Amino acid sequence: MSSITTKFLFPLLFLLFSLKSSSSHASSIQHHQHQHQVQQDEKLSAYDVLQQYGFPVGLLPKGIIGYALNKETGEFAAYMDATCSFSIEGYTLKYKSTITGVITQGRLYNLKGVSVKILLLWLNIVEVKRDGDEIQFSVGIASANFGVENFYESPQCGCGFDCVTVNTLPLSSI
Repeated sequence: MSSITTKFLFPLLFLLFSLKSSSSHASSIQHHQHQHQVQQDEKLSAYDVLQQYGFPVGLLPKGIIGYALNKETGEFAAYMDATCSFSIEGYTLKYKSTITGVITQGRLYNLKGVSVKILLLWLNIVEVKRDGDEIQFSVGIASANFGVENFYESPQCGCGFDCVTVNTLPLSSI
């Protein structure tokens, strides 16, 4: 597929096929937290847990302050002090202060709290899969693949990976 087709086809597919959302998952996690013991290993961070399930740490931005994981069901939640947004490679990403979903080996699904801006629309990322050296992000029926090496480091809220440039700009250029 040519890059021009890719630039216009994916946003169109995102627009047409991924405008679904559900609020039942968050209440499901709350229900399960009361029914089952939700575990957070004091020695592990949310980033460590990602790695245990075959994901690189860079799927989450820096600043995760805690997490909950139900090892029986795979339901998880990751917590930050505030919402977080940044731009990387032409994509703007936004993380809510609570991110929820279900995690299994190489797959995150029923994901809530992470969105990507495509053209003028914010679309929810609902699933992330790892297939060898590729990470696939889905916003419903459309998806995009990226090399896993792009996620070895966690981006920083506000500046992504371009924090040095942002922090060293003279005040007159801001």
